[in-house]
Amino acid sequence: MQSTTNYLWLISDLLGQGATANVYRGRHKKTGDLYAVKVFNNLSFLRPLDVQMREFEVLKKLNHKNIVKLFAVEEEVGSCRSCRSHSGAALIRVLFAVQHPPQGPGDGVLVCGSLYTVLEESSQTYGLPEDEFLIVLHDVVAGMNHLREYGIVHRDIKPGNIMRVIGEDGRSVYKLTDFGAARELEDDEQFVSLYGTEEYLHPDMYERAVLRKDHQKKYGATVDLWSIG
Repeated sequence: MQSTTNYLWLISDLLGQGATANVYRGRHKKTGDLYAVKVFNNLSFLRPLDVQMREFEVLKKLNHKNIVKLFAVEEEVGSCRSCRSHSGAALIRVLFAVQHPPQGPGDGVLVCGSLYTVLEESSQTYGLPEDEFLIVLHDVVAGMNHLREYGIVHRDIKPGNIMRVIGEDGRSVYKLTDFGAARELEDDEQFVSLYGTEEYLHPDMYERAVLRKDHQKKYGATVDLWSIG
């Protein structure tokens, strides 16, 4: 069992994993409430410090039922204190709790993993039922609209970055998660850096990142629209 000051989880209770972090189903030590906790690995410390902190800063500004909520950033008990970033700053292994306990209608009461894990279930061989698909589409679009209100582009929307929880009414609630690639854009601002997952890249990004076509095209918030379309 792993823990921090306020949270604990089993490494066997894995909800999802990525290149720089794993997400586990955990509990608050005092209340027993369920949380999803994201634990960063040593590879994450190879990124520049500002990139490491970007996810936390973005999530602090967001508050929507279809976007995971940041509740804590804590040191894992027994974590490595000698890891260092490119800047030389000492880092600690941290987790952040992203799924809040139920507080009202629409809040999740059971963290079930990502949309990717749902699609991998044998019962979903032929895809999601139409009513469930419509819930996914509604929730993801609602979360994206909230991002637009704050001028934030996610840049890596895919099934593995969409968390599923079960609400008090037994219905699924889907939440955008993993904001490690997200960034804020001013009005009509564009960017040239490449982020995302190959299968969900905007065509212009795909040409440059995968097909190695040299061009200087810039990208905007439409990259998120392509990822869900």
